[in-house]
Amino acid sequence: MNSRKQEAIIKLAESIKKQNYRPFIAANGDYGFFTDAAGARVISFGVDLGELKFSGNYKTDSPKTCGTGWRITESASDATPDAFALFNTGAPQWATKGHKWRYTTLAEHLATYGESSKYVEFN
Repeated sequence: MNSRKQEAIIKLAESIKKQNYRPFIAANGDYGFFTDAAGARVISFGVDLGELKFSGNYKTDSPKTCGTGWRITESASDATPDAFALFNTGAPQWATKGHKWRYTTLAEHLATYGESSKYVEFN
């Protein structure tokens, strides 16, 4: 039986799919990410304390200083967020600290996390 978290993730994936993006869900059903048709970048999502959370992912020339991503939203209770707006959110200066950065691609994200998360594209 699915938990509330997994049900929220499925509803979110359905919404993202309807907005013409490609959602992927981890094997445990608790989190995932989405990308565009080209796999140009990924936006991670999950549920924390009953709220949907979204994060951007990037590669930088200083990962020890900047990490690998940033939180786009602190909370969202709406299961139908604007995927276009989320997808086109750039990394803020406070996250990259002036270092060179670029978005993490689908191929890079799967190479890093695909085996452990066992992502499946939601259809």
